[in-house]
Amino acid sequence: MNAGTDDGVPASAPEAEGRERDALLAAIESHEVVLRRSLTKLGPNPVLDSGLTMQQLRVLLLLSTDGPLTQGDLAQGLHVGLATVTGLIDRLVARGLVERTEDPRDRRIRLARLAPGGVDLIDRIASAGQEARRRLLTLIDLSALRGLEHGLAALRAALERESP
Repeated sequence: MNAGTDDGVPASAPEAEGRERDALLAAIESHEVVLRRSLTKLGPNPVLDSGLTMQQLRVLLLLSTDGPLTQGDLAQGLHVGLATVTGLIDRLVARGLVERTEDPRDRRIRLARLAPGGVDLIDRIASAGQEARRRLLTLIDLSALRGLEHGLAALRAALERESP
């Protein structure tokens, strides 16, 4: 394949690097699409089997990572209004996944936290993902596994630079 431009003039190094980057990003996105579609078919999937909406799952994930939160904090984390959060929490409480408690420092403040059913669901989701990932990773040769680890470390570093 010629690294030149369409008019036959050789591309500069930055142009060639830009085209290569674009091609790699497109290939990675294509792999992600196939992986997402295929992973839903590998076996039981607690995310899909939960019957929860994406917003409800996001509430559970926020509560699992950030601990008990006020509805205002949840609204901010989800980028929605308080009325929306109230409805989400009501439905999750009804399913036994979230519970409301008083803030021990200020009894006027109500906190949402994972109920035992919510902790169990988050644990099942994490375990299923880890098991599927490990099963697939054992099928990859050592050289490719090293490259994947290197790429994921770079992605993690970029995320850490990007995060506030």
